[in-house]
Amino acid sequence: MTAEVKRLKALAHKVVDVHRLSFRFGDVFMEFKGFQLAFRVYTMHNVYTLHKPKVEKYHDKMKVKSREYAYAGGQKKCSGLFEATLVEDEGSVLIEARAEHDEVIKCYGILLKDLEYGKILDTDWSFKDPEGVIVFSYPWIWLSMTRYLPSPIFFIEHLGKEYTFALSLDDKVRPKRFRVVNHGRKLELALFHEEDARLMSTHLESPPWRIGRTKKPELVIEERMKLMEEKWGLKPWEIRDDVPSWARRVCLVVNLHFKHWTGYAFNTYKTAAEALNWIAERISGENVLVYMPGWDGRYYYDYPIMEPDPELGGKEGFKQLIEHAHSLGMHVVPMTSAVAVGFSHIEKLGFKDAIVMDKYGNRLYENWVDWDEDGERDNIWYPVNLGHPAVKKYFIDKISSLIDEYQVDGVFLDICHFYENDPRYSFYEGLRDIIASLLSKYKGKILIMGECWYDALLPIIPMTHSHNLMPKNWPYFYLKYARMTYHLSWPAPGSGSTGVHEKGFGKFELPRLDAEIIPTLTIVDDTLTKYRDQAEKVIEIAKEWGAKRGIL
Repeated sequence: MTAEVKRLKALAHKVVDVHRLSFRFGDVFMEFKGFQLAFRVYTMHNVYTLHKPKVEKYHDKMKVKSREYAYAGGQKKCSGLFEATLVEDEGSVLIEARAEHDEVIKCYGILLKDLEYGKILDTDWSFKDPEGVIVFSYPWIWLSMTRYLPSPIFFIEHLGKEYTFALSLDDKVRPKRFRVVNHGRKLELALFHEEDARLMSTHLESPPWRIGRTKKPELVIEERMKLMEEKWGLKPWEIRDDVPSWARRVCLVVNLHFKHWTGYAFNTYKTAAEALNWIAERISGENVLVYMPGWDGRYYYDYPIMEPDPELGGKEGFKQLIEHAHSLGMHVVPMTSAVAVGFSHIEKLGFKDAIVMDKYGNRLYENWVDWDEDGERDNIWYPVNLGHPAVKKYFIDKISSLIDEYQVDGVFLDICHFYENDPRYSFYEGLRDIIASLLSKYKGKILIMGECWYDALLPIIPMTHSHNLMPKNWPYFYLKYARMTYHLSWPAPGSGSTGVHEKGFGKFELPRLDAEIIPTLTIVDDTLTKYRDQAEKVIEIAKEWGAKRGIL
């Protein structure tokens, strides 16, 4: 056994936290244009495969039809209907399917077996060896066991730079998943389309999937980009009308931290103004965007009140800070969460009915952050659905009031990439409606920023700060339309404090001059008292970065 075969076998048998069936399910595989395929249908109660499907093959087409399902490893049968059409199209295969069942259908899957081994696409669009079983999802379901993909595109990279690919041609925001099973020298890839939970019924019609082999993966990427532009109206960064002119001149973002969840204050409005003075002495204010987490009280505790904190300087102090920043030529974008309502506010605001549900009707809770360092997660806020009419109105009114009263230059919506297939409302549509309402009043003046991204967010959020999610391959998929800064948790000079963020401490690094990520300077309590030399280096890099890109 060669070393390479041993390595592949070790990867195949690596234990990962993905659940699988413990018996042979009895899938019926059929061949078309070099692919071995089978189909499954998933209801709210069970999973089914086709029983004795009728297969009709033509030169460039195959039709599959079954009036009966098998399940429980073939031990049981039930009636239903499944139809699929596979068509050869420009060297690839287009697959469309429809299903009927007595039970409500949530999802259907295409299983592809005996695929040539290769490295698989990862979250950041780099390639990695597959380990055991791994599942990717688009959009990333809240607290899912899966990994995140920013678009419903998947590649397996073979030797010689040839790729097996799968692409969903869905123009709606509905869940897609890609499951890879490593069998050693061969891979299995399963593609899943899940219906919008609001529309789930005993019938399902799937949008097309395109699968194939290619030596030009950029053509697959560009097909998705074409859909985004034609169906969603997505336009290049340079001509977007939701990007104010000042935002195109930014070459330094200041992550200016205020109050931690515990109440610890990294800055007050007064010390923040002093920090901006220091920065303005070293770089023109018109090239600076000031991003402010924790400005409105205890981070993630007081959301979504969106009012200046009395202990930090109150309303008058906050107003003076914004006016002072503007006098320096800077623009200011305060942070709020797109999804969180603190447990002490949920009933006061009347939002309990808006708590997000999964497709089974279960309410969801925030449950991954240990805010107080006692070794256990703290469920101190609820995720609410922005599609809920009362929540949508509240966010529009509060953000509008913030802009009108304090003249801030935009808003940062944290966890904007939140997704859950709620059977009552669409979080994505609610987010889109809120942003559309704000832009109808303030277009050309304000910038909408967000945390992470997936492709359907690009038409509504032109700037994010998810630097770890810049695509390693085909970065133009993002950069054609939007810009990116370093994350809220980007460590500060010196100790590497992440400010209000739950990571605590990291390693301070200078921003990369060659990265298409806007240089970012994190300001906490001791940044400019102890580590000015490091902060100055960040600013120098920002100026050089801007000069190289024609901004300065």
